[in-house]
Amino acid sequence: MRPLLLLLIVIAHALAASADQGTDKKQQSIIARWTGEKICEMGVDAFYALPDPELKTMFERDTSMRYEDIPEAPNDQERSRITGQLMGYLMAACPQQLENYKNR
Repeated sequence: MRPLLLLLIVIAHALAASADQGTDKKQQSIIARWTGEKICEMGVDAFYALPDPELKTMFERDTSMRYEDIPEAPNDQERSRITGQLMGYLMAACPQQLENYKNR
């Protein structure tokens, strides 16, 4: 279930931290960029097929965040910011994966 949440958060959304549970702009940027890098490296389908424990290990190894810091229920602003940044990254770094991402 967590990989699906990560997909929704990272691949489809983001920003505006609510004081008690949201993420700030820097964290949203980290989530979007990390996700974009992994999608470019692995491909959309392989990335989203990763089991939750492997995603957690990779995310925590590669970023300054804990996997649990990724909001489970991002607000609309958070989703929008993360999605926009992710799509921008994919467009610049690996445009072939952007189409795969959009069609997912």
